[in-house]
Amino acid sequence: MVKNPALRAKLRAVRPEVEKAATDYDDKAASSQLFLTPSHDAVGLVSGAEMVQNYTGRMVPKTSTGRVIYNRIMASPVNQRCPLCGIGTVNTLDHYLPKTHFPVFSVTPNNLVPACKWCQGSKLEYYSKTKGRQILHPYFDDFDSDEWLVADVVVGSPAAFRFYSSPPSHWRDADKARTATHLEQLNLPVLFSSNAGSRLSEIRSRLASLLHKGGEAAVRSHLQEELASIEAEHKNSWVAAMYRAAAKSDWFCQGGFDAA
Repeated sequence: MVKNPALRAKLRAVRPEVEKAATDYDDKAASSQLFLTPSHDAVGLVSGAEMVQNYTGRMVPKTSTGRVIYNRIMASPVNQRCPLCGIGTVNTLDHYLPKTHFPVFSVTPNNLVPACKWCQGSKLEYYSKTKGRQILHPYFDDFDSDEWLVADVVVGSPAAFRFYSSPPSHWRDADKARTATHLEQLNLPVLFSSNAGSRLSEIRSRLASLLHKGGEAAVRSHLQEELASIEAEHKNSWVAAMYRAAAKSDWFCQGGFDAA
């Protein structure tokens, strides 16, 4: 409940405008057109700071009336896994269109994305003014029908993995650009490479045993078997890209994974 009568009256007056903006948001997001949304400083007679206070003061605090919505959004990802990177545990809500530049969407549920500390810290106030520079929106974008996240094995001691975007040629140019932008703006290649290094440390002894018993073919067969299970859940996860790269690499399957 807004205690200030004057502010309460102003917020009620702009409610139709806020609801219309939320509908327009959904329409644009569904067609990858959120980059066309103009930034603004106020909503009618309500300042941007007053709109943002609806979120920071009446949605975030644990005892606030809007906290039930906050909690519901926070609990929506499977296993509390960050939908932006697929690695971190969600610990906050990020505004896809930053609330400081788009205060009308401060409490719009579809603008509130559960995020981990890495992704929120990387994204910060970023938003795009062009179609190809938009990061992927977890609620509206489904780019998992085709393989686009790719990794290469980096030959060295120890073995490592390099991640990048390489969508199929039939994709639209803007969609190709968006996957690259998503990785770039959230600094995900660094995060993915770090996690791949940790995963390799965990499976190295198993791969060494397979190599000893059945050679290169046994290592590759194991990687491909694991990959089938991983891809069934998420084709473009970092771990799927890692296993695809490892299984394709003769150097890796011949023992490169154990280079020291």
